[in-house]
Formats: sequence, C-alpha cells, structure tokens
Amino acid sequence: IGLNSGPMKVGFTGSKQKLQYTVIGDEVNLGSRLEGANKFFGSKIMASEATYIGAKDAVEARELGRVRVVGKAVPIRVYELLAAKGKLSDDWKKALPLYESGLEHYKKRDFGQAITAFQEVSKILPEDGPTDFYLNAAKDFSAIPPDQDWDGVINLTAK
Repeated sequence: IGLNSGPMKVGFTGSKQKLQYTVIGDEVNLGSRLEGANKFFGSKIMASEATYIGAKDAVEARELGRVRVVGKAVPIRVYELLAAKGKLSDDWKKALPLYESGLEHYKKRDFGQAITAFQEVSKILPEDGPTDFYLNAAKDFSAIPPDQDWDGVINLTAK
C-alpha cells in the first residue's frame, strides 16, 4: 500500500457512453510510486511525510528514509506504518528504538554502529525487510564507502 496526501481531482470523467469515477493528479501518482517502493524496502504500508504528519497521533510508524521516485527531482521522507497508536507488539517495542538508532548511525555514515544496531533488530524481527535492506547497505558501505557528496537519498529507478 502506498499512501500520500495532497490536492487531487476526484470525480466522474468520460462521456455518457463511458462514464468512470476516478482520481487524478500528481499526489495520486506519488501514492502509486510509494506502493511500488515497498518492494524495494521489503515494507508493506508506505506513507509520505505529508500523510504521516496528518496521522502521527493515531499511528505508530518508523522512518524508512528519503527517496527520490521516478519522475520526481525532489526527494521525500517516507515512513512505514506499523500499528495503531499505543498498539505496538512487545517485539516492536524492543526493536523500534534499535532500528531508529541504526538508521541515525547510517545517516551519519557510522556504518559499523549501524550494522550492530540492525543486527540486534534482526534477532528480534528476523524477517523484517527494511532492517535487512539497511543492514546490507551498511555492510556494503563499510566495505566501500559512498562518495563524499552522498546524502543518503535512495534513488528508486523503477515504478
């Protein structure tokens, strides 16, 4: 699932012979791109920052990072929705702070500490896609560091 919020056109389109109810607009397209981006991260429900800000009092979520989707020049921050507010499982209550620590270390290019944090998350949630993604990326970057101008943005090349 990909979720995004913003202005869009909603209503009927077409002619009397072929009338269709639809939704169109740039924000709709971004939601569709986020749906596809779940495959990249191994996540299930991805929300744009705009959607997360509107829902943050009702949901538990984790940041997945900043992404640049196909057709967009400006990266956006995205989140994975995990549970209703206050309804995280015991495993997630243990794993989420470790994941957040790993992500912060990753962003600061402290890949060794990121690896340690993500390995701890993997012990609690062994099949977590985003943890696997960042654990592998941190291992790769610890072996071959990214360029000096690396900003942590993930460029998605497929819809």
